[in-house]
Order: sequence, then structure tokens, then C-alpha cells
Amino acid sequence: MHRLLRQLQAREAELALIHRIAGIGGVEVDLRDGFRNRRSPEYLIIHGLPPTAANETHEDWVARIHPEDRTRVESQFLDSLASTASDYSAEYRIIRPSDGRTRWVRVAAQIDRDTDGRPIRLIGAHFDVTDAKLAEQALRESEERFRTIANSAPIPMWVTKLDGDRSFVNQAYTEFFELNYEEALRLDWRARVHPEDAERILKAEQLRKLVPVSRDPPKNLFAVEIRILRTNGDWRWIKAVSQPRFDEHGEHVGFIGVALDITTAKQAEIELRSSEERFRLMVENAPVMIWMSDAAGKCVQLNQMLREFWGVSAQGVPEFDWSDTLHPEDRASVVSKVSCALNARSDFELKARYLDAKGRYRMLETRAHPRFSTSGEFMGMIGANVDVTERDEAEKARELLVDELNHRVKNTLSIVQAIAHQTFRNNADPIEARHAFEGRLIALGHAHDLLTHANWENASLAELAETTLDAKGTNANRISLAGPRVLLTPKQAVSIAMALHELCTNARKYGALSKDEGRVQVDWRRTSGAGAQLGIIWQEVGGPVVSPPARRGFGSTLLERTLAHDLDGEVTVKFDPEGLLCRIALPLDGAVAGLGD
Repeated sequence: MHRLLRQLQAREAELALIHRIAGIGGVEVDLRDGFRNRRSPEYLIIHGLPPTAANETHEDWVARIHPEDRTRVESQFLDSLASTASDYSAEYRIIRPSDGRTRWVRVAAQIDRDTDGRPIRLIGAHFDVTDAKLAEQALRESEERFRTIANSAPIPMWVTKLDGDRSFVNQAYTEFFELNYEEALRLDWRARVHPEDAERILKAEQLRKLVPVSRDPPKNLFAVEIRILRTNGDWRWIKAVSQPRFDEHGEHVGFIGVALDITTAKQAEIELRSSEERFRLMVENAPVMIWMSDAAGKCVQLNQMLREFWGVSAQGVPEFDWSDTLHPEDRASVVSKVSCALNARSDFELKARYLDAKGRYRMLETRAHPRFSTSGEFMGMIGANVDVTERDEAEKARELLVDELNHRVKNTLSIVQAIAHQTFRNNADPIEARHAFEGRLIALGHAHDLLTHANWENASLAELAETTLDAKGTNANRISLAGPRVLLTPKQAVSIAMALHELCTNARKYGALSKDEGRVQVDWRRTSGAGAQLGIIWQEVGGPVVSPPARRGFGSTLLERTLAHDLDGEVTVKFDPEGLLCRIALPLDGAVAGLGD
């Protein structure tokens, strides 16, 4: 008997030790006699009761339960007693009398019953699960905060398990795809990826599998830019960023990701590339020489026209030094001006001579402007060169032409003055004098017209004779012209035009053209080589009998003074009875442009 008692005491000691180590509060309640109970020291500690606490009643236990749990827990306990169940479990809050703190208690108990099913004893274990409950509550609160924050985020977010199935998507995710929550969880997003971007997704996933899973954020982020088809048929560019997630034990359990809608940025990027390409094509094919330099003034880009001008290949631009092509006389001033503009970040304009690929110095006019980055950093210069060599030469030629024109105007006025003097001095009839004066001015004008068309370089003798004598108009059947192509200098053209006009006027008044059957033949010929001569023959036939004039008129004076004296020529006039014969001989030297056949 004593041995059995000692074994029982040993077993109870072992059970007490287990309870103490595990923190289990043991309780035994005699349900037959007023709920008499035995409570272990751990039970008293869990419930905040003193070690000397007396036997407690059912009401004492109920009073210790948190008011919000009291009715539920008591009803559950009493229902368990009233039933035939042998197990009882509960979880509730108590308010400990010792310190007034609220603690969570979990109860697991066995109800012994008699043969009639009446409860006679309850043996139970109480556990303080406050820390687990608080952790569970904190987890729920954390998850709730996560969901609240995630659903408030303006960008799609998702959480996946290790197998890739989504366990959570936020509201922005469902709105992006225009699906409800359950549909969004089941969505096969890969089927929505643009075909051109599918390969990029495949490479990203392969890379993610190759890279060891790391908890270090800089190393475990995976990002890819793709186009996704929304339910409404709209393609959107997104940047998807994901990283692995781990449980409390550090085990990799899945991924969490976000998607940024970068459509606007992508469209801007595409438009920027298109704009840059348009700018590049425009610059490359522009009919002016366009260049760009860095902040030090070194060329970083030359368009095709400028590369051809300097004979530089596209690959050779970085090594090319434009200043080496400057004319020695221009180099110092140009380099100084460009350097000042670079330092001041200001515009500049200049003109200088540069050696081109053909070994010629060409005058280029340059205008340049500073260029800056979006952050305001000075990047260098952009400018255009225009070859103004011909323009400058034309300007010089124009100045010479103006001087020449002034000279010719003065000469013309002198001729007009001489014509007026000769016409009105010896002609008593004012009407006749006016007609003669007008006719001589018209002849002078015809010569000037021909010279103007040829830029006052030369005039064709054939055209001059045809125009002055109206050989294809009124006198088409009465005056014939024959001779090789001869180009006259301006001075010769004016003088010969005046001479032909006077000969024609005299023929109409007194010679062959005064009669219907009269005719005039104008022939000319020339000799080539050194001392070349132009010979012009005026022959009248079919007119009245010709006799020498009684006095010298303007025509004779013109022939002798202008042709013979001013042009260093010879003029002979024969007054044959059959018709006037005039021979004109003029020297044709190298100053005569374009002698032809």
C-alpha cells in the first residue's frame, strides 16, 4: 500500500513538473457537490489568483471572464455539461484580479459522467495564449493594413505563391484589367502580353530562375517593360517589378509585385526618338552645312554637306579639327571669337575662309547658338555654315557693274547730247528735227536692249542690223542682210547701230528706199588671226540717180567721227549714180567676245 502511494505521489510530482515546465494550469472540478475544485499553482498564476486562494465557485469563475465574452463562454460551458459530450474546449479573455490585465485563455477539458450520463467531474488544462493571440491580432491588423494600403495604391499590385498562383491582387489591379477580384486572381496575364514582348518575358523568367533567391533588395528585384492588353482592347505599356517574399522562418514562399503604367512615358520616348530621327534626317540632308560641338568646341556631328565640304567621313568626325582648315589670315580671329562665345555660352556670327576637300579656300558665313541639356547643363554649340563665296563675288561684281553702269550712263548721256547738238544745230525745220532726234534715240535704245540682254558683254551684229533696220518688219522685202556671226563690244554696237540708222534714214529720204523698186544689201565679213578686221558693205540699188550732197550732214559726221575716229576704223562713201556705196572697216581685237562662224 505504501509502495503504491509512493508511486502515485511520484506520478503527481512528475505531472506537476510537466505542468510547471509547459505552463499548463491544471484544474479538477467535482461537479456533484457545488463545483468543488483543485487548481494547480500554474492555474492560479494564469488567472491572477493568490497562492492561498480558497475554493472558487462557478460564479467566481464567470465573474473573472471578460464582459464581452462572459455570456458566450458560460452558455457554451453549461451546454457542454447538459449534453452527452465528454470533451470541452473554449477560448476567451479573463481580467486577472491581481493586476487587472486582460489575458487570453484556452481551455481543453474532459467531462466524466456517471452511468446515467450526468456530469460528475471535469479535468482540464488552461493555457495562457495571450502572446499568440496578440501576434495573431497583430498579423490580422498587419494584413488589414497591407490590404488597405495596397487597395489605396494607384498602381496594380499582386502577391503570388511559390507556384505562381496569385493569392492577392489590389483594387487597382482589378480596375486595370476591368475584372472582379476572383476573375483577376485567375487571370492568365501571359495571354495578354503583346507578341513582340513575349520573348522579353521569357528571358526575364529564365534570368530569375538562374539568379539565386536573395533577401537583399538590390539583388532580388526583377523588372521588365511589356505591353499588356486590357479587357477594353487598349494596349498599355507597363513596367512590372517583382521580388521574392519569405515567411517568418526565412523560407521563400512566393513573390510580390507592382506594375507601373508607363504608356505616356513610352509614347513620349517613342515620339522623342521619332523627333530625333526627323531632326537627324533633316540635318543630314539639309542644303546648308550644319554642325554640333561639345562644350570645348570640338566637333561631335557634321551633316553630309559639311562632311563632303571638308572631305571627312562620319567615322572621322571625332578626330577632325575644323580650325586646321582656316585660312592662316583668319585663324587667330576666328578661334578667339569662338572661344569667347563658348566661355560666355552665347551666340556668335562670323565669316572666314576655309580650305575645302578640293584644295580651294571658300568663304563661309557661320551662325551658332549654345545648346543646353534639360537640366540646364551647357552641352556645346549648334550652328550652320553657308558658302557665300559666289555671293561675295557677285556682290563685288555688282559693285563693279554699278560703277560700269554709271560710266555707261554718262557715256550715253554724252551720246544723246551729241545727237541733240548735231540734230538741232543744222536743221531749221523743228518737226523734221524732232523726228530725226526720236529716230536716233530709238536706234540707240535698240542697241542698248541687245546689250542689256547680253549683260552688256556683247551684241550680235546680225541681230543689231535686223533690229535697227527693221529687216524682218517694214523693210523685210527691201533690205537684205548677209554675213557670218560676229559679236560686237558695247562701244562698237552703239556706234554701228547709229551708223546703220543714219544710212537707212538717208536711204528713205534720198536713196533707194525712197522708191518702191529700190533695194539695200548689207553684207559683212571678217578676217581672223592677228589684226582681224570686220568689213561692212552698204549697197543701194534701184533708187533715184545719186549725186554727192551739197553739204555735210549728221550722217557723214557720225560715220567719220564715231566709226573712223572713235573705233579706229575706216569709212569710205561713194555716191555712184546707180546707188550709194558705203564701206566700213573696223579692227576686231581680243576684246571682242565670242567671235563665231
